[in-house]
Amino acid sequence: MKILPKDILQVLEKICTSSEFVSKGRSCQLLRYLIHETLQDRGDQLKQYNIGRAVFGRNDDFNPDLDPMVRIQAGRLRRSLEIYYLTEGKDDPIRISLFKGSYVPVFLSYEDKEIQSVSEIVPLNQDELSSFTGPSIGVIPFKNLTGDSEREFFVQGFSEELIQELTHYEDFRIIAFRGSPDSGYNYSLSNTSDYSPEADFLIEGTVRELGQQLKISVTLTHTKTREHLWGEQYQREMTATNLIIVQEEIARQVIATIAGEYGIIPQRLSRESRQKRTTDLSVYESKLRYYYYQSQQTPEAAQIAFDALQNAIQKDPECGLAIAMLASLYGNAYMLDRPGSEAALDKSTELAYKAIELEPTNQLVRLILAWTHFMLNNREQFFNEIENTLALNPNSPVRIGAVGFFIALYGDWERGKMLLDRAMGNNIGYPRWYHGATSLYCYRKNNYEAAYQEALKYDIPGLFWGPMLRIGTLGQLERREEVQVNIDQLITLKPDFSEKARDLISRYVKEEELVDHILEGLQKAGLNFNDQ
Repeated sequence: MKILPKDILQVLEKICTSSEFVSKGRSCQLLRYLIHETLQDRGDQLKQYNIGRAVFGRNDDFNPDLDPMVRIQAGRLRRSLEIYYLTEGKDDPIRISLFKGSYVPVFLSYEDKEIQSVSEIVPLNQDELSSFTGPSIGVIPFKNLTGDSEREFFVQGFSEELIQELTHYEDFRIIAFRGSPDSGYNYSLSNTSDYSPEADFLIEGTVRELGQQLKISVTLTHTKTREHLWGEQYQREMTATNLIIVQEEIARQVIATIAGEYGIIPQRLSRESRQKRTTDLSVYESKLRYYYYQSQQTPEAAQIAFDALQNAIQKDPECGLAIAMLASLYGNAYMLDRPGSEAALDKSTELAYKAIELEPTNQLVRLILAWTHFMLNNREQFFNEIENTLALNPNSPVRIGAVGFFIALYGDWERGKMLLDRAMGNNIGYPRWYHGATSLYCYRKNNYEAAYQEALKYDIPGLFWGPMLRIGTLGQLERREEVQVNIDQLITLKPDFSEKARDLISRYVKEEELVDHILEGLQKAGLNFNDQ
């Protein structure tokens, strides 16, 4: 379907008269301006300075670095468009999108409800990319080395599958290089510097055929240092019926390994960002501090993440994800009973609802809202929000792992364990606190040895739950001689645990019978506490 200007203008009028936009004059005014300028072939003029003056009446001395009006209004426009296409516009044949970091609208047509290839989207210029604070990932079309031109559809399809999978990870700008390895580009890794400044990281690879085996090689390169960060080969049996399944399965594994919250790129950038002062961090780097806290769970890492996110929200007050992360930090403070956390649950709830208003289609924002209901013991709202979370990206290993963790603790043990196994099997960098739920899964079945082995994997130095689980399982196993070192660790991490044991456990474990079961194991291990 070829998109004509008159079709775009017709859709524009439908949007501006919709219930989502009818009371949002500024958003509609901004959208009209961006579309008309683009249709007049002036998309290269859509810079913050020009928009601020033309749409929002700013003077000649307007400085976008000091006045974030354009960024804030563009963020609101993006969110309103997302809501519109989830409601009144869900069946529209044309979709108008405004990607983060760009002010040039993209027009997408749907044929048989399938979105056209991402690689057909008009590429962004360097100035548009520069306003996006997160890293950019370029996907170069893979090389077909099978010797069979009939396999070209699979090779091109695999590159597209990688791009589509990347769209589920909100922190990255995605660049789809157009053409093919035979269209005049040199795709050799030795020339990856040709792609910076366009992309910070490049994904490329080859597809070979060995008898009935399909072999896909994937590499990740840092364009600025020309360093090979990661490489992997995937080999699968190939039949006429499983090609698409193989394509999707490997693409999910590749992108989760590279771009997941604990993946290759975030870990690399997290190490680099920890050399900077909090006030020097970009919004994306502040998010990395949050991910780092999630892996460490120490009060010191929490404070660093808290300061970084506060700074990020000052830079971008409309960043729903940063607000949700801050809500999560307050929630963690409450759940772990950190000093000074008396009002933390109320603050967490307030921020979670604010974040969901700003970014209702962000999966992590949805997950944190679900966790809010978990903390508040709102069972029905929790499970409803969990389904909303999964619907946004059912294949994200870190997110489905967290979903599995919480639904297991809320009593849906079999489904929770299945999701946890899937997350841990596909993601080598998963958070070690997942083992808290897998340990309790075995514990409640009286399989104490397996529960103990899982508790040993709960090796996060900053959390008292690891030693507590080991104490309980050792108590049930009657291995008192191994308990003391764990008791010492527990008391060091949580000196008042004995006075608050039932309450602290009940904040996470929603089954009263299992809470009693855990307390029984602790007592058998010789731990004295006040059962309140």
